[in-house]
This record gives sequence, structure tokens and C-alpha cells, in this order.
Amino acid sequence: MIDVFISHSSKGDRLAGAVRGRIVGGLSAMNYRVKVDTVALRRGREWCLQLMRWMADCHAAVVLLNEAALESDWVRREVNILMWRRALWPSLRVLPVLIGNVTTDQLKKAGFGDILPLEFVRLPREDGEDDAEYARKLSVAVLAEFADLPAVGLETDHMRNWIEDVAALLDMSDSPDTLRATGRALGIEEQDLYLLDAHAGAGQFLAHHLLATASVTRLRQAVHEIARKRRLSRDDLASLITLLTPAWIDGEAARRLLPPDGLAVKRLVALNARGADTAGQYVDRAMCRQIMYYRFHTAGGIPVGEDALDDLAGQCVEAVRQVLVAPPWQDHRNFRPRENFLHCLILNVREVRPRLVEELVTRLHQLFPWLLIVLLSDECDPSRARLAPRLKDLVILPDLTEAEESLGYQLTHELRGLPDRLKGLEASA
Repeated sequence: MIDVFISHSSKGDRLAGAVRGRIVGGLSAMNYRVKVDTVALRRGREWCLQLMRWMADCHAAVVLLNEAALESDWVRREVNILMWRRALWPSLRVLPVLIGNVTTDQLKKAGFGDILPLEFVRLPREDGEDDAEYARKLSVAVLAEFADLPAVGLETDHMRNWIEDVAALLDMSDSPDTLRATGRALGIEEQDLYLLDAHAGAGQFLAHHLLATASVTRLRQAVHEIARKRRLSRDDLASLITLLTPAWIDGEAARRLLPPDGLAVKRLVALNARGADTAGQYVDRAMCRQIMYYRFHTAGGIPVGEDALDDLAGQCVEAVRQVLVAPPWQDHRNFRPRENFLHCLILNVREVRPRLVEELVTRLHQLFPWLLIVLLSDECDPSRARLAPRLKDLVILPDLTEAEESLGYQLTHELRGLPDRLKGLEASA
């Protein structure tokens, strides 16, 4: 059965509530399994985590955009997750629906610009038309988009696979005590910990928490609880840590690395990170650690040759060669992208002149029009004043403070060394 998730904020809005109700009833009658928080949530289930599950598992989604939705941080977060999945799994159908007098200009101002390229359902409201009639006509237009069951693509669903990979390792602990201790470390309330006693599905429940809602501090505590019980082998614990460490990166920021129309499309992103490893974790987070479908390499810094542009371009070409795992004798003009693959160059431009950055990026995208370039820019001037006017289509990620990056660095390096420390293999000074 095909699952359809409904994103909405219709509390207190009779018109939006009527539209939602008609769409839910119509989809159910058409043999879709509808996931909407006013209908399917069960008492005693954690509201946030259940919604995360629905968004990670659905095959299609309807986003109802009324005035209240535009002001809802939660709806904005739902749209981010859905668009994230769509960028990685093109078969996901996301259908935005404008309700009443909401306009696309309002969507832009409210931070919903990412969904503008999608096909919308919109219906002008006629003068004097009552709510019931307008809701009926709008819901009919929406249901017409679902007249035929959408084809469920065979592409890898990266987000779902990431959750399943983490859940499988958690389930291997085979200890309700370990899972409950991990849940407490993550801040799950005591009345919800009973969900971890029924072993089936417990790992997935925790996986959603770890990947979607855990802070740096809670993520660290949770991994230490898992490690302390010694239920996983050293290799399995190391695998779990590798999957979890990018989770400290803000998911909404990381998702903005991805081109909205598929992976084999160029993209230019500025990140004010201090370390290339941090930028790599942004890519890991965006791609849900499905390493079969992406590679990244680092280049840049202060050019040392007489011709700065050629020097930097040469570094970048060799970095792209590493991304493609191309043989050393292959001419870079014959480099070809892999299908459904993200090719990423992390480029340190923190001490490079803006004009030189512009020329370098232009040359690289002429050579490799499918290349994602992540610019590591000066934290004192994160590309806004110097680079943004020069670089077309530059996407500037939200600020990452030095304190946040330091916490992420500490977490990453502490957890990576944890399996060896448990075996007494920690190097002493």
C-alpha cells in the first residue's frame, strides 16, 4: 500500500481543516494509507518521532499551505525533510496546495522558496463562495492528482536506508536495558521508554531520535551508554559511530548542499567552517552516509605558483580525479560523472582573493558542470560581502559558530577513538 503524508497547520483554521478532512477521506477511499497527525497518531506515542517516521517512509506527500502553515516552524521543518528525501529519491511526490489567498511571494518571504519549482495545486476563490464549496472544489483538484497510483521508483532511498542501517546495529545489542539507558540519555520521557521493551522496532525508534533530534551532548551520552554495555563488537560499535557522528550537523543546513533537481547538477555552496573535516560531515549528513552514492575531496589554500589561477585549478582537477577514482593517465577533459552520484569538491578559499575565486569557480564548472563545490570561506566574512555579488547561484549556508564547530570536532574525535579506548588501546602521552 502507498503511504501519503499530509503536512499542515490547520488548527483554528476552519477552511484549512475542511480541505484537509476532504483530502484525507478521498485518499483513504482511493486505497492510499494516509498519515496525518490529527487522525493516525496513537495515545502514548511520541508525537515528534512518529511524524519523523512517517516522513521517512512515505511514498508521496501533500503540503497544505495556508496562512498558519507559513508561520509554522514545524511545517517548515517537514517541508525541509520532504525536499531532502526528494533530492535523494526523485520518486517521492511532493504536492504543495495553496489554500485561500496565499501567494508564491508569501512562500518566498516565509522561507518556503525551495518548493516553488514543484507543481502546485491552486484554485482562485470566487467572490461570495462559501468555505464548504471552496474546500470541495480544491480537494477535488488535489485528489485528481492521485487518480493513478504513483510509480514507486527503484532508486535507493538514502534517508530510509540510513535509519535502517543505524536501527540494525542498535537491534544487535539484544538488551532492553541498553536500549532504555540509551533512550534516557537521549531525553526520551520515562512514559515513552516502554516502547523500547518490545524489541521489534526499538532500534528504529532510537535511530530516529539519534539522527533527527539529538543534541551534541545527548548524542555523546547515548553512544557512551551503548558502548558501556559492551553488547556490540568493536567493529559493530565503530560502524555505528561512523553512521552517527554527522548527526551533530544541522539537517536543514546540510540539505541545502543538494541540488533540488537531482545529484548530477552543479551546485555552489559557501560554508564558514574552519575545518575541511567539518565540510565533509555536512556532505555525509546531506547524503545520509550512503557512501556508495557520493565522494568528496579537498583542495585549495594559498596558491604557491607564479600563476595562482592555474595552480589552484590544477589542485582542483587532481581532487576531482580522486573523487572519480580516475586513473592518473586519464585526461581531465574526458572525466564523466557517475549516474545518481554526488561529486563534491571542498575548496578552501579563506585567504584567496574574491576575483580569483570567481575565475576558479567559473573554470571548474565549465570543465565539470556536474560538480558540487563547497567553499570554505573566511568566518569573518562568510562570502556575503565579498563573494556573493560575484558568484552566480551561490547558496550561503547558515552561520556555524566556532563554538558549535569545536563541539562537533570534539564529539567526532572522541567517538571515533572510543572502540580502541574500550579495548585499552588508547595511546598514552
